[in-house]
Amino acid sequence: MKYNGVVEKKLLTIGEKVSLIESWGITSFAVLQENTMLQNATERALQVAIEAVVDTCERILALENQLPLSSSADTVKKVQEMGVISQNPDYVEMVKFRNFIVHRYEKVDLEIVYAIVKKKLHLFREFINDIRNT
Repeated sequence: MKYNGVVEKKLLTIGEKVSLIESWGITSFAVLQENTMLQNATERALQVAIEAVVDTCERILALENQLPLSSSADTVKKVQEMGVISQNPDYVEMVKFRNFIVHRYEKVDLEIVYAIVKKKLHLFREFINDIRNT
């Protein structure tokens, strides 16, 4: 891996949060819907994992002597353009979801959270692999 230290710590955080979510046994929408503590924990774990994705991208830009960008989505896009991570558009969508959680925290659509848990958690592992294989 070309990047280490701070970047590796961020990748470990992402992996830990994803593993936690996977361990919580969210086997159906009903399981998530019936447990507000599980809802809150899942939202928070996703938020932290996505923050670590953005922090990782920001760190990579700094290590590559690139100027910081004005938005998290642009930061991820720039790291994609640099060829460090794949061009998967879902990476930018993750950042948009994090923005939604942060700025519309009073009511997060639980169906979106469930869809991410069921269909998108693999993206975090793909991101980790992209960075580690650089």
